Amino acid sequence: MQMINVLIAVIMTLLCIIAYYTIEYTYARALIIGVVIVLGTICLINIYIKFQAKNKPRDFSRIKTVELVNEDNDIVSIWNIEDKTSLLIGKNTKDEKVNIDLNPSIYSNLVDDKHAVLNYAAGKWFVEDLSSEYGVRIKKRDDDIIYRLVNDTPCEIKCGDILYIAKIKLLLK
Repeated sequence: MQMINVLIAVIMTLLCIIAYYTIEYTYARALIIGVVIVLGTICLINIYIKFQAKNKPRDFSRIKTVELVNEDNDIVSIWNIEDKTSLLIGKNTKDEKVNIDLNPSIYSNLVDDKHAVLNYAAGKWFVEDLSSEYGVRIKKRDDDIIYRLVNDTPCEIKCGDILYIAKIKLLLK
């Protein structure tokens, strides 16, 4: 792609030089050179924009949704967390509602009413096990290793990580 851009630039430069020396009318010279300068500027701007978009690092700390999936990786529930700062994970009861209700899962009997919490702080998401019986594990996108969380200790999570609440799988997207 870069060779094509260089070739186009060389051809346009040669056309400008040929037009300048072969065309006798000053108005026509100025018009052709002006058009070539405008087209060259537009091409350079487009190349710059494409280069910037290609080299922009992806922000994996920005999690938009949490997806509850079953054993076949079919999505059971989706929660949009984009504008949230704190979410309680667990099960809805008569007395208390949670933000991410895991009752639809067949393993909900292994989930505490208040099992874990997701917190957004300093531009990053964190998960914390609230001293649950069956714990919280996280499979990091970066190294594909499953870690067990220490109770009441926040752990940074990123887009692409997988949370395991007891035996329930939550995808962070």
